[in-house]
Amino acid sequence: MFLDTSFLVDLLREHNRKERGPAVQKLESLGEIDVMISVFTLCELRAGAELSDNPRRELDRVTRLVEAHPVIYPDSSFPVLYGETLADLVRSGTPIPVMDLLMGVLALRFAVPVLTRDAGHFRKISGLEVLTY
Repeated sequence: MFLDTSFLVDLLREHNRKERGPAVQKLESLGEIDVMISVFTLCELRAGAELSDNPRRELDRVTRLVEAHPVIYPDSSFPVLYGETLADLVRSGTPIPVMDLLMGVLALRFAVPVLTRDAGHFRKISGLEVLTY
């Protein structure tokens, strides 16, 4: 399962507040399910950390989070699936933001669901399993 940026941001915030909120509870409920982070999610997390009031602290938090989960990169088949998926969305009049498309296509490629708070864009990707909390 891929953990989306919105989920990981909520997880980081809950951890910072020492709170057992919805993201922490969801992660605990997953049990033995393999969880991964897409390189695109990592890019968004790092950008957010760089733009924060305390980049050094936030980058350290992102680094610790990422060390706990494998980061998955696209392979040579990714561009084909990306092109097909983007074309389908454009033809249907339902394009989505590029980063959500990249993350969703990578999840499709590896046949795993996406766990997110913001399911709307991901649900537009045909064949993608989307989980919320």
